[in-house]
Amino acid sequence: MSSITGKAPSVKLPPQIGTARALLREQLARLLTVEETLAKVTLPQLVLELEDEQLKQAVSSHLAETRGHGGRLKEAFLALGELPAGRPALGLDGLKAEREVTSPDLTPGLRPFNACVSAMGVEHYEINAYEAAIRLAGSTSGAKEVTRLLRATLEEEVAALQKLGEEADRISGQLD
Repeated sequence: MSSITGKAPSVKLPPQIGTARALLREQLARLLTVEETLAKVTLPQLVLELEDEQLKQAVSSHLAETRGHGGRLKEAFLALGELPAGRPALGLDGLKAEREVTSPDLTPGLRPFNACVSAMGVEHYEINAYEAAIRLAGSTSGAKEVTRLLRATLEEEVAALQKLGEEADRISGQLD
C-alpha cells in the first residue's frame, strides 16, 4: 500500500461508499466545506478586493445568504442522523486556483469582469452539487427534510447566478 499522497495504493481496496445514503453524506460533506470556505474566506476576501460597487453589493448580499447555507447543511446532516463533517472540495480549489492564476495577467479594467465570471463558475459548481444531492436524497429513505433544506439553498444559488449574470452583462458592456 502506498503512503504517497495522491498515489493509488498498490493493493486494490473495496469500495468505501456503497449506498445512496453514504454517497449523499459525502456530497453533503463536500458542500459543507464549500459553503464554509466561501462564507469564511473566499467571499469576504472578494468583497474587499472589488472596486465595482454594484458587483460588491451583489457579492455582499450573497455572502449573507451563504452564511446560512452551512447551517442548513448541518441541519441536513442531523436530519440523516449524522454528525456534520466536511470533506475536501477539489472543484472549489480548482476554480479558486484558476482565478488566482488568471487575475494577475489582467489589466485592472478587466478584473471586475473576471471576478464576476469566476463567481459564476462557483455558483454553477454549487448548483450542480446541490442538484446531485437532491437526487440522492430523493432515493434515500427518511431524507424528505434533507431534500427540503437542499432545495431552499439551491433556489438561492440559482438566484445568485442570475444576479451575477446580470452583473457580468453590465460590466462587459463597459469594456472597450
